[in-house]
Amino acid sequence: MERIRIAKVRIAKLKVIKAKVAKVLMTFVLLSGSLLSFVLDWSPNHLLNPLWHPHARFHGALLLFLLAGVSVIGTWLIWRRSREPEVAFRVAAALSVAYWTPLFYIPFLLPSSTWWAGKPGAEPHFNGMVVYPNLVVAALFLLLTAAAYRLSRTASVEEDA
Repeated sequence: MERIRIAKVRIAKLKVIKAKVAKVLMTFVLLSGSLLSFVLDWSPNHLLNPLWHPHARFHGALLLFLLAGVSVIGTWLIWRRSREPEVAFRVAAALSVAYWTPLFYIPFLLPSSTWWAGKPGAEPHFNGMVVYPNLVVAALFLLLTAAAYRLSRTASVEEDA
């Protein structure tokens, strides 16, 4: 009987650790994604580019501040006490997915847009293929979001975790 109790305690501790790791990972995704977007987009090849129409700059800045706001809200959701922590985690993951997935399809919906912010024709290549750094970053953030979500599901996130 004692071995069973010890095993149950170890499993419970492992679930708490998984839940904390999931929360930290999702927090990293949300907050670093927002910070990285500010650092990279508030630059001469984006918002500070004199060739951009002033209203396009306005919308770019608006998106950055919206991302910062929803990232903070998503982080708050996963760390606050809740009777439904799994719902909070789903929402936080959905916020991340909602921001990063459009990077993959916007140029198809808006053909005059492009994934590349640099000089046309100067796109980076890897093994003879064009590689867009922002798509690599988006894929990485989506993978981290999926990993955090998976961890949260296997951990059965508890209210005090």
